[in-house]
Amino acid sequence: MHFEIRQAETGWAWILRNEARETIAESDQTFPSAAQASAAALAFAHLVARAGKSLTVTSSSGTLL
Repeated sequence: MHFEIRQAETGWAWILRNEARETIAESDQTFPSAAQASAAALAFAHLVARAGKSLTVTSSSGTLL
């Protein structure tokens, strides 16, 4: 997966795409600059990573469920 920063009608937005270039997620707002859109994409990625860690459950045998 990778992020793309695109110029929209009223500013800049980020789009998360998979290997087949299908849209997985996109920003619900636009940003005044490409740098701000990039920072918002990075913040989104951190939130998703943190959520993924909180969903990981280890069984008593030590394997991930």
